Amino acid sequence: MSDQGQALLKAVPVVFGKENHAYCLRHLAENYLQVAAKYDIQKKATKQLVREMLYIVAYATTHGEHNDAMQELRAYKPELAQWVTDNEPEQWVESKFKKQCWGRLNNNVIESWNNWMRRLRPMPVPWLVSGHLEKLGKKFGKHKESIDKWVNGVGERIEQKIADTYKQMGCVAAVECYSMLLGEYSVVLINSRKFVVKLGCQTCTCRKW
Repeated sequence: MSDQGQALLKAVPVVFGKENHAYCLRHLAENYLQVAAKYDIQKKATKQLVREMLYIVAYATTHGEHNDAMQELRAYKPELAQWVTDNEPEQWVESKFKKQCWGRLNNNVIESWNNWMRRLRPMPVPWLVSGHLEKLGKKFGKHKESIDKWVNGVGERIEQKIADTYKQMGCVAAVECYSMLLGEYSVVLINSRKFVVKLGCQTCTCRKW
């Protein structure tokens, strides 16, 4: 995954193949908002709205969800929908990317690591390791204090994410077994969405796990 630097755009396809090169959504969103500003989308609330619409387009795990999100974006501002189409969505939209993304569409983890190690990187290796362990110890201590306050076994952020996913997916209305031997089932939700779950392969056509 990269920020689409010119050197990386040339080198990654040669070394790893373009099908393995994902574009960072956070960097794309910055360019997207610059384009939005040209169409008088400058207020904070409006920018947040179009950003969320872009994220819904990007994180859609099925082609149907992606098409619905694109239709909403196109109805709101056709120029922004066209921007998505013109900027290689197959390299950053989860439903179009050829490899499994597991919901990871940005390189925030790497950016966080760089920030974490910023002051330690110039040090000799023994000092770097010692400093890293000290930072980890302090961080684990803070996390332990936070975990002790959990109510339902998970933190507030994960609890909210589970609740949001539950609302999005809806409740199960019916389950039909296709093959007990292969562990294949049809799952129908109350919002009429239907998925095929293959327990043996640990896959689901919702592409969320």
